[in-house]
Amino acid sequence: MVALFGLTSCNSTIIHSTPTLSEGMHAPVVAVTSFENRAGFEGQWKLGDGMADLLVSELVLSRNFVVVERQHFENITGEIQRQQSALFRPEGKTSVGRMKNAQYLIRGVINDFSQSGGSGLFLSIVRTVFLLGRSHTARVSLTLTLVDVETGQILSSVQSTGLVRTREAFVKATYEGVSFGGEVFFATPLGQATSRAIEGGVSQIVRNMPKNPWRPMISCVRDGNILINGGKDRGFREGAEYIARGPAEPVTDPATGDVLTFVPGSKIGLLRISRVDDKVSYAKIIQGQGFTRGQWLGKATPATRGP
Repeated sequence: MVALFGLTSCNSTIIHSTPTLSEGMHAPVVAVTSFENRAGFEGQWKLGDGMADLLVSELVLSRNFVVVERQHFENITGEIQRQQSALFRPEGKTSVGRMKNAQYLIRGVINDFSQSGGSGLFLSIVRTVFLLGRSHTARVSLTLTLVDVETGQILSSVQSTGLVRTREAFVKATYEGVSFGGEVFFATPLGQATSRAIEGGVSQIVRNMPKNPWRPMISCVRDGNILINGGKDRGFREGAEYIARGPAEPVTDPATGDVLTFVPGSKIGLLRISRVDDKVSYAKIIQGQGFTRGQWLGKATPATRGP
């Protein structure tokens, strides 16, 4: 089917290194919509859906995001609705009202999806193609737009291009029967250019994504114990003391209404960590009363420990 790219010398004009999520940050919850195809490609692949699936895969692999399904959302809601029917046993039934809310949407546009060389331009390839003698170029260009769901504001719009050149004297390739996004596809110049464009786009989105710092908070109050939303994974230690404060208040710009920062609420009391598990810690009340779920915690210091 592909004969053969082993002798192909390919290079890309872009080399990307996707940054990792900074320690102490929340992984943002994102959803991806189907891509709009403006490349003029009318071949065998549904580029809009296929490119969106590749972007979802790259976002998950980067470990910088919590990715929620939106392209095939009706399949999820349909299954939830079926499970509420009396036809299904109550054991293992999915709870209603537990789906994650997306903080950000990423929508994409395919600007270019082409392969050229010699005197030919290869777009709608469904049969064997011979690339002879001269160098050949595959180009994939994408625009990714990051949107804040709460405000509808476009936070970032980035462009990413994958450009791959082959320099062998003879290449024979067929795209007939090749699945978009499959192993064989990524062995072709178009597949390699697609991969580089997706990787480059995700790298830029990571850099432009708003930073949401993780905050220690009270998760539950039960039987005199305070459960906190972090454990060994967040560096909690037995004996450490924390100040609990009331709900934080947003500070907004009086001209635009934009949130500038959050101010911690008034002091509620003092807690001491008594037990640390992997993802949750337990604390005892040392001072104060009125502890409830959602209150912020700050590390106690000599200046803040007193009444």
